[in-house]
Order: sequence, then structure tokens, then C-alpha cells
Amino acid sequence: MKRNRIAIAASALLAGASMLLAGCQADTSGLDDKGFKPHLTVDLQLPEQLEQGQEGRFAIVVKENGEPYDGFYQARFQLWPEDGSSAPVTAQAEKTAPGTYSFVQAIGPEGVYRIKFSGVSADYEIMPSKRFAIGSEAVEALAEMEKAGAAAAVPAPAGHHH
Repeated sequence: MKRNRIAIAASALLAGASMLLAGCQADTSGLDDKGFKPHLTVDLQLPEQLEQGQEGRFAIVVKENGEPYDGFYQARFQLWPEDGSSAPVTAQAEKTAPGTYSFVQAIGPEGVYRIKFSGVSADYEIMPSKRFAIGSEAVEALAEMEKAGAAAAVPAPAGHHH
């Protein structure tokens, strides 16, 4: 009699667990055709001609699974000299095409600079950055930094908060 109760209880537990497991299925909504979650690709672009004192157009092309991504409610660029010789310039990014944001800025004195894009949407927060150099000495310095493995992210200037 005791064995029957244990068997009945075990069967009930097993049946309940089976029903719970049968109700749990993987959420495949929002996956691409290969079963992966969507992801962004970014291409941070520098002006074709970078010269001291001249304006240049910096741009970023953002795609989600190969399609232009326009979901940012906050999109801005920040530009600063890595030696801290002047304050960073921050400006709202202009949407110039589907998935493309840009910023026009004159470049200061010769040196190594960093450009950073900050984009915030309901699904993503991205902050890609890229170094570039103005002037032959700065180009050589940047090449040495990259050769030495110093191409890792450099923190934004002091006082900058996200």
C-alpha cells in the first residue's frame, strides 16, 4: 500500500514535470535565418583628406543583420587630442542616410586624435572609437603606438561621463 502511494506520487510528479517541460520552448523570435540573435556592425569612417585646420566629415554606418539601423534615440560624436592639449569636442550626430550618422569638424594642431561615436537605442548601446593622426610626426607616433600594441581603448578625457 505504501509502495503504491509512492509510485502514484512519483508518477504525478513525473507527469507534472513533463507538462511543465513541454510548455517551455526556446524563444526563437528575433533570431536571424541562421538562428543567431541580431547584431550590429559598425564602420567608423574618417574624412578622405585629413589636414590641420580644415573641416572633415566623420561618419559611421550602422547595420543590423546587414540592414541600415536607425533606432538610436541618442547619437553623438566626440573628438579629442589624445595628449589632452585641448578639450574634447562633442556634437550631436546628423543622420545623413539610413543607418548613417555624420559629424563635420575642423581638425586642430598636428597630433594623434580619437573620434568616438556614442549611440543609444532601446536595444543597443555602442561606443566605437578610432585613432587617427594629423602631421607626419603624429603619423609615425601612431604607427609606433599600434605596433607596440597600444591601440587598445583609451579612456575619454577627465570629467567625461556616460
